[in-house]
Amino acid sequence: MALQDIVVHNCRRAFARIGLGHLAPSPEDIWPYVKHITPSPEPSATGGDMAQIFYSHDGRLAHKWDHYHGIYDRHLARFRGTALKFLEIGVSHGGSLQIWRKYFGPNATIFGVDVDPRCSVVDDPPSINVRIGSQADVAFLRSVVAEMGGIDVVLDDGSHYVPHQRATFDALFPLLSAEGVYIVEDMQTNYWRGRYQGGWRRRSTFLEQMKDLVDDMNGWWHKSRQRLPDAHRIVDAVHFYNSMVVLEKKPQDKPSSVQIGTPSFPDPYVARTNCQKG
Repeated sequence: MALQDIVVHNCRRAFARIGLGHLAPSPEDIWPYVKHITPSPEPSATGGDMAQIFYSHDGRLAHKWDHYHGIYDRHLARFRGTALKFLEIGVSHGGSLQIWRKYFGPNATIFGVDVDPRCSVVDDPPSINVRIGSQADVAFLRSVVAEMGGIDVVLDDGSHYVPHQRATFDALFPLLSAEGVYIVEDMQTNYWRGRYQGGWRRRSTFLEQMKDLVDDMNGWWHKSRQRLPDAHRIVDAVHFYNSMVVLEKKPQDKPSSVQIGTPSFPDPYVARTNCQKG
């Protein structure tokens, strides 16, 4: 942790201990936004299959921001009913893994990892598989992926510490299937100095790395160094949402600009070669 983060974190703790926390308020306090509700079989007001499954869930505790559900449907609905290999970073009480099982169906392989050994109570193979270890431990992550037989979707809902987000991405994104999806949640922490090691437009944050990915995806048109090598050949899209980023992999061919039809007048920009599709 950088010195500035240590100073910020310790100052907040010191003020809080002497009852002066209001003089150094922490942005980490999300509890004013949190509510606990009871399950309801009624259709969700926000609509969508994921929202319906979430709001009718009566199993282990799950905790998600409400606007995430529509994003899940948008990017993950195509995997439902398939032999998907899904890995969630961060198990907590285990409700999320139960919900994902309902969402993806019986053919999916569902794994979760967490550093907290108490999460082992969630392990319920073959339906739900939990492994205990750190998301910053590259060897551990690789062993889990090997056990799964690969990964198609990664959902990072782990510690939310910026260095952990970066380390997990560096370890798992290369292992993601060619048309897989990588999601990182709760990225508001990338704005928070202190223990999360974030900061507004701080170059070391995972969010800034993802912003640079936009340039990397356009690597056909510049020669600058890429933070994600060959991103222009393997990344199809990066989507930014409130506190979430979604990356979609897909092999990319060299761009091809196509002309079709008869020129209306002499034009030096009309291609001089004739070719047919295919």
